[in-house]
Amino acid sequence: MQRFSLTLLLILLTLSATTAQTLRGTITDAQTGEPLIGATVQVEGQEGGAAADLDGNYALKLKAGTYTIIYKYIGYESLRQTGISIGRKGLELNVQLTADAQALGEVSVTGKASRESEAALLRERQQASAAIENIGAKEMSIKGLSNVEEGVKKLTGISTADAGQLIVRGLGDRYSTTTLNSLPIASPNPDNKLIPLDIFPTGTVQNITVSKVYEAEAFADYSGAHIDISTREQATEDFFTIGAGIGGAFNTLGKDFYQMDRDGSLLKTPSMDQHALDISLTEFDDYVLTTDIFNTSFDVKKKSTLPDFNASIGWGHNFAIGRQTLSVLATASADHGRQITDEASYITLEATGNVQSDFEYKGYTESLNLAALACLQYTLRRSDRIGYTFFYARQATDTYQLRTGLDAEGHDLVGNNDVTHIYTLMTHQLNGRHFFGDSEQWELTWGGSRSDTGSDEPDRRQVMFVADEEGALSFFKLNRQETMRYYGELDEGEWNGDLALKWKWREGDHVKLGFDI
Repeated sequence: MQRFSLTLLLILLTLSATTAQTLRGTITDAQTGEPLIGATVQVEGQEGGAAADLDGNYALKLKAGTYTIIYKYIGYESLRQTGISIGRKGLELNVQLTADAQALGEVSVTGKASRESEAALLRERQQASAAIENIGAKEMSIKGLSNVEEGVKKLTGISTADAGQLIVRGLGDRYSTTTLNSLPIASPNPDNKLIPLDIFPTGTVQNITVSKVYEAEAFADYSGAHIDISTREQATEDFFTIGAGIGGAFNTLGKDFYQMDRDGSLLKTPSMDQHALDISLTEFDDYVLTTDIFNTSFDVKKKSTLPDFNASIGWGHNFAIGRQTLSVLATASADHGRQITDEASYITLEATGNVQSDFEYKGYTESLNLAALACLQYTLRRSDRIGYTFFYARQATDTYQLRTGLDAEGHDLVGNNDVTHIYTLMTHQLNGRHFFGDSEQWELTWGGSRSDTGSDEPDRRQVMFVADEEGALSFFKLNRQETMRYYGELDEGEWNGDLALKWKWREGDHVKLGFDI
């Protein structure tokens, strides 16, 4: 038994001496010390190899022995290391690559990191001077998220309340702020500070970054979170995509769908008689008796529910203009759907607990979401850029409700209610980034935008009937607020701009001065 054990031990020692060891290290730029992401490591005379990760680290499995190792990176001189001896404990070998001046003199290679992938955003979080959370377009696509609101909810420490309001560190909507490509955008809703995040479909978004601490570069009107939405930019590769889909909710598809009379489709924003908006209240009361200022009635129509439909199209191309590049990207998407709410109810209570109203209702909601993005970028000199971004979003919903229940006085009421709500956002942005100095120590960034937002309720209607003891209905006249029509329009436009100058005297250390208007 002892002899067998000794023989086994000798075999194990022999095997361990021939197993693969690890050659590891870091590949960096000889001048700046920056890690060279994706630099390759190969053994001369052998196939395969390894590539450097986000921090420039690499690892290559080799058997003990002596090798010639070759390090390569685009735009850099290859490095050939001979007589590299790999022992039983492996070897750590850090190398620096030098930019190939001759190659750079013949060809100017300009690139920018993609901020859509998880790996790029992870590195951004690691290098950030403040605690941030972010999510990119690729991760949102993998998780099946359809808009920015769903993406933000996936970030740590963020939850949502009713109407899509964000709760960050226990602070509500009024304590946070939203920017688009680092420039402010106004909310079309007077009750909320944040713009509705679900109007941004993921097809127009590059990434979302949320900062929960104060930053010198951000606007200071928040204590909850700063949410920055970056729109897509054209990548190095041209693309063309088109897609469409159909679907529907189980409780809605093929069922009867009710809708109050409407002036056109959700593509159109209904308007009211302008004269009625310009006259006094006394004149208004007489004017509406003879004029239909809304061009709609209280009639309710029935139709069959069709499947939901969505479609998108995207195109990107890089045009060579002399030694410069013009990058063009355009995307558009549309999403139309219907939803039925069965057996819903709401109760209004006083502070003392007394019931003010108790209604049950059925709801029928039709929605149409449109979004379009266009982006132009032009390179200047080697790495300077100037760009223009146009973004448009329209979110329209029409909800009809059939209500039955009791009001505060105990009247048995039956009523029809219809609300059309339309959010719109249109923004134009111009921005630039320029470098100066022999080693690009100076960086100038600037940007300007014009944003127009709107929140329209062009035709909110409600008509109430009261039921007698036998169930017969008659027009309810006791409370004027129960039967009403309402027209609401809110438009806001604003100009914004920023300018900043950064001086970097060494890697990781810089001073930045700027202002916003």
